[in-house]
Amino acid sequence: MANELERAAWPLERAGEAMEALARAARMPLPNPLPTLSRAVPAEQSRIGEWMDGVAQALGLELQPHYTRHGEVEKALGRAAPALVEMTGARVVALLRVSSSGQTARVIAPDETVHEVPLSSLTAAAQARVEHIHGPVVDHVLKQTGLEEPHRTLARKALLGAQLANIYLFAARTLRLPPGARMRHHLRELKAGRRLLLLFVVAALVQVCVLSSWWLIGRGAFEGQLDPGWLWAWALMGLTLVPLQAAMAWVQGSLAMQLSALMRKQLLAGALALPVDESRRGGIGEFVGRTFESAGLEQLVLTGGFASLLAVVDLVLAASVMVTGPAGGYGLVALGGFCGVLAVLVVRQAVRFRAWTDARISMTHALIERMLGHRTRLAQERPERWHEAEDQELAHYAEASEYLDGATARVSALARRGLLPVAIIATLPAVLSGASTARIAVGVGAALLAARAVGSLSVGVLAVSGARVLFRSVRPILEAARRSNSNATGGAAAPLPPEAAPPESQALLEVRDLVFKHTGAPRAVIERASLAVRAGERVLLEGPSGSGKSTFASILTGLRGQGSGLLLLGGLDMATWTRDGWGAQIAGAPQFHENHVVSGTLAMNLLLGRTWPPTPDDLNTAKELCEELGLGKLLARMPSGLMELVGERGWQLSHGEQSRVFVARALLQRARVVVLDEAFGALDPVTMRKVMACVEARTSTLIVIAHP
Repeated sequence: MANELERAAWPLERAGEAMEALARAARMPLPNPLPTLSRAVPAEQSRIGEWMDGVAQALGLELQPHYTRHGEVEKALGRAAPALVEMTGARVVALLRVSSSGQTARVIAPDETVHEVPLSSLTAAAQARVEHIHGPVVDHVLKQTGLEEPHRTLARKALLGAQLANIYLFAARTLRLPPGARMRHHLRELKAGRRLLLLFVVAALVQVCVLSSWWLIGRGAFEGQLDPGWLWAWALMGLTLVPLQAAMAWVQGSLAMQLSALMRKQLLAGALALPVDESRRGGIGEFVGRTFESAGLEQLVLTGGFASLLAVVDLVLAASVMVTGPAGGYGLVALGGFCGVLAVLVVRQAVRFRAWTDARISMTHALIERMLGHRTRLAQERPERWHEAEDQELAHYAEASEYLDGATARVSALARRGLLPVAIIATLPAVLSGASTARIAVGVGAALLAARAVGSLSVGVLAVSGARVLFRSVRPILEAARRSNSNATGGAAAPLPPEAAPPESQALLEVRDLVFKHTGAPRAVIERASLAVRAGERVLLEGPSGSGKSTFASILTGLRGQGSGLLLLGGLDMATWTRDGWGAQIAGAPQFHENHVVSGTLAMNLLLGRTWPPTPDDLNTAKELCEELGLGKLLARMPSGLMELVGERGWQLSHGEQSRVFVARALLQRARVVVLDEAFGALDPVTMRKVMACVEARTSTLIVIAHP
């Protein structure tokens, strides 16, 4: 079996081809072809993960790492498929799925044939990546004991498990769609169509059982006699409803949870991908409001969507039964007319909901902004005018709420109670003409089912219409997620390894005729700017305030779109690179007011952009760099050193210390080009010389932006 696993392993440089084969076998969409540069594996082992992520992005997919303990690798592999599993010797295994028994794994070989291997063998191959130090020692000890197989293998596994119990490793990297991918691709991956069809079938069976039970009990009740056989049939029909309703709840609940998780991932990806200028235009009140609206949107979409779908099933079934019942065509006309009147009321209700939502959003935005500027208002406004605007907004909101609540109560009462008397009246002609008791029972059951379906449908449609109103606030975030995905997957180049430098005759970074204008601005900030930087050069860009230096830096580092013009890195256009691929090549330290120390440890702030959690080598490199930048005394003062919590509520860093943390963060990303935007303004001359010497020594190509 070990030989079978060896034959199924892919060389690391063919990891992109393994992803393609895995995606095809798992029936995942492949938006882009495999990049032509996908085999350029970096020599540095710590950058393998970044390179694999870049290849996946170029394919239009993403890799989710499973970081787990040595002893829990098998469990992680059981839930990771489809995934890539790294092995020793620069090889990977394409794991398609694990059997239901958990004993075997189906893997795809380089010839794209599917092989079955024991899951224990795959687990051992993944664990072997961290056993190279303790493995020979354990083998030597076991050799002295003279144990025979299979006891020797079991003893080796137990000894290594005890020694490596607290050692973590990347067990696998799950291949999946990025959050910003097309919704139809996500729905296809979730098998939403099949599950919705199953939900419809189960819901129809539930209502058939309900109508059948009505027919059984109603026939006996109207005829004045209840035969024991009919009672037993009615009881069995009721018992049949229990597993059917449980199955319906399970299918609906599992699909709802996965759709909710998908929506939250898209909102998070979109929030992180919002353009810089758009984020600046919106105040904190707007972003808090968008957070509230996104939570409401998720609840309304899922609740209203499923309620509407199930109500449609009930309504169609009730209408088909009503036609064959005593009401006949009159019942169908009554049902259609009632639904038409209700539809008009629901549309009017959606307009009221929009007005109420606008009033609430406006009040939320204003409240947050006033809370932030409370001290300024107290100092500048007269006391008797402090709450004039709030009183007006509250009065407007209360009026809109009263109007909405009253209309909602009327629509709900009509939807839940109005159809039943209309349907009963429609059956009276047939009842008076002497219809059979069985038909009358079925007609009453259909009327009750239709009344319940219309009530549920009205609630669902109101929720969906409310979600449509809330979607206006959340739409920019979802569009940002889709744009970020198209930018990340629209190219054909994976990240190049640092050692793959361009020829000396070719510029490493080149800008040609760059033009950039902010949205709504009368003129361009940057007009036909050009720049060529060769590997190893140091470039100083100077200019007065407002001349576009920082905008130019944000374009170079990929934080802003380039507008018009051409940007080349290593001879490849910016549109050719994946998002992470470009970011892995050019690192930047923006101006102080545009940079941040996030809540977390100092190590996390320094190593943003590298693989997390950090390796001991990463921590040692970060510590050495901090000492070179003059932060050694800061580390000595911190009780936990690099693991000390910093940020808004943690360790207090001075302006100059934060500036050096930002510089260190850029240097630790191991990029080919480093862009520093006014990074030395808060430093005294002595410290600045020390920092500049460190930057000179640790960067291959440097661009510094400063005032003249």
